[in-house]
Amino acid sequence: MGENAADGGVRPAGPGDADELLRLRVAVLDGGPLDAEWRATFRDDMRDRLGRDPHLLAFVVPADGGGLAACAIGIVYRGYRGPSHPTGLWGRIHTVVTDPAHRRRGHGRAVAEALVEALGAGGCGSVELRATEAGAPLYRTLGFAPVDGYMRLDLGAGRAVPGAR
Repeated sequence: MGENAADGGVRPAGPGDADELLRLRVAVLDGGPLDAEWRATFRDDMRDRLGRDPHLLAFVVPADGGGLAACAIGIVYRGYRGPSHPTGLWGRIHTVVTDPAHRRRGHGRAVAEALVEALGAGGCGSVELRATEAGAPLYRTLGFAPVDGYMRLDLGAGRAVPGAR
């Protein structure tokens, strides 16, 4: 089978793709803890959950000669029902990346479309992502629209919340 995305090269990722998903995920990270522990944790989580956890979805395009040309990874979250989340479920795309040697062939679009379709089929009422400047045009063509920024609080190890008792 050819690796052109239009030829049907997209498939769900499985546990055996964990090393390649890690390689591609690291390629798009813009900083952060990329030490051996972080890498092992990500890889092991992919191996443990792909194909077994219905909340973790990933799609890939295999590359000729082995490895992956592209991937998209997303998560289904359960929250409360409301106008933005009529089912109480919403999706978040965490990664869409194409290996530099395989760009400009439609692979990124193909895996993103497959992931969005799967999130919708899984009951998600909406899907969000954080787009890079380079990726934003693709997401706009898929129907994504900009939303106000968000803030984050890290509640990691021993972090006290100000004002909490």
